[in-house]
Amino acid sequence: MQRKENLRQLFVLFICIIGVFALVPVFGQSSPNLRTIAGLQPGSVLFLSIKGDVSGASSLWGTDIYTLDSNVAAAAVHAGVIANGQTGIVAVVICDGLSSYSGSLRNGVQSNSWGSYSLSFRFVGLAQASGSLAQATPSAPPATQTPPTQLKPPTPSTPPLPQPPVASRNLYAFDDPYVLKRNGNFKPGTTFYVQVTGKVSGADVWGTDIYTLDSDLCAAAVHAGILSDGQTGIVKVTILPGQQSYVGSTRHNITSMNYGNYGMSYSLEPVTQSYDQVVWMILDPGTADYIPNVRVGKSYVVWVTGMADQRKIWGTDIYTSDSYIANAAVHAGILKPGESAPVIVHVLEGQPNYEGSTRNGITTKAYGSYERSYTLEPAR
Repeated sequence: MQRKENLRQLFVLFICIIGVFALVPVFGQSSPNLRTIAGLQPGSVLFLSIKGDVSGASSLWGTDIYTLDSNVAAAAVHAGVIANGQTGIVAVVICDGLSSYSGSLRNGVQSNSWGSYSLSFRFVGLAQASGSLAQATPSAPPATQTPPTQLKPPTPSTPPLPQPPVASRNLYAFDDPYVLKRNGNFKPGTTFYVQVTGKVSGADVWGTDIYTLDSDLCAAAVHAGILSDGQTGIVKVTILPGQQSYVGSTRHNITSMNYGNYGMSYSLEPVTQSYDQVVWMILDPGTADYIPNVRVGKSYVVWVTGMADQRKIWGTDIYTSDSYIANAAVHAGILKPGESAPVIVHVLEGQPNYEGSTRNGITTKAYGSYERSYTLEPAR
């Protein structure tokens, strides 16, 4: 009799869950984060079928409470609610954004620290989630918060789970020494990284330490003493305002020239920050359709300057592939108008329909079926 009563209660609980929440398809690398779900707000509760996947840990920010654009499959392993490679149902509560998020190493997964972000999420027990339908979600964990469920150690007959890799620290760089000549949107104060090969002949350089924007990067890197002739390396470029005059000099077997007033300048420095890998990025091609050799299921790092003009854009969080990336980045809250940064473009299959909305001063349009899509996330 007791067993029948327990089964009845479980059935009622299941019906309540299905009646209030949608069971979202399996989350993994194909659906990396919750930003693709429209209409989320603090207090929203989701029951997700998740396959733990630590390979997305480089896009994971926070501890216990994570940024909304964090990789959900990696967060579930980090929080201890599911094991890497295991599929199960978890409850996620949407929280207010925090002013900062602290990274940590848990369950073999390294999360990253981050500053302010607009929305967050955390995992809760299934019973706790179903029993708190009318309760508001706190924006930060209470002092008496129950720690995440710990994974049970494997039995002696079961081989231990392999330790997942620690999240990589990426250095995003251009592999194009002519990037300054290909893009006219760089503004003073902007910094980025470029791989160049030093050369001492066949190139023009104007200035010393501060060079005119049209000075050859490969020659300037030698003149500044960062690279030698024929040496390949990555340099840090800082865009500066134009100068009234530029003084030439002879350094490291290369002679730069004098020049008068010029509109924009740059300076060079060696790379001093530590990183685990270099990720190459490209200049904004306009839309995802114009990314060279673009393919569904691939991700690309694009240097984008946010735009707020009225160029056409369709969708919300998931955009048609012919929507302008610069406008979508502002609409998605990743960039502000005029702000420049690398952005990750995840190219997806086409959707049966796209919802329009107004966000951050950008209005997107609704559309029906389209052959290809994309979603965005910050490159950190």
